Amino acid sequence: MVKVINPLFSNSARGRVGGLVFQTGTYGAYVRGHVPQHKKPSAAQLQQNYFFGVAADAWRMLTDEQKEEWIVKAYSTGMTGYNLFIKENIQHP
Repeated sequence: MVKVINPLFSNSARGRVGGLVFQTGTYGAYVRGHVPQHKKPSAAQLQQNYFFGVAADAWRMLTDEQKEEWIVKAYSTGMTGYNLFIKENIQHP
């Protein structure tokens, strides 16, 4: 395996560029080939992704004060305000 030093003329890189995926792991940065997903998501997965998107859009519509209320509410649960908001506002079929 090739050791990655200053990938793409930077100190670090993450994500995909063309057919290459740049990642950082326990032993440092590495590059691997991108393997596309072959299996299509099920209807239930697509529906859940839609519900998650609706809840995430609702979070983005909150004011900073409303978000702060969720953050305070979530503090004792060990969750973030965003995670608690999604948990309580996502629609389950």
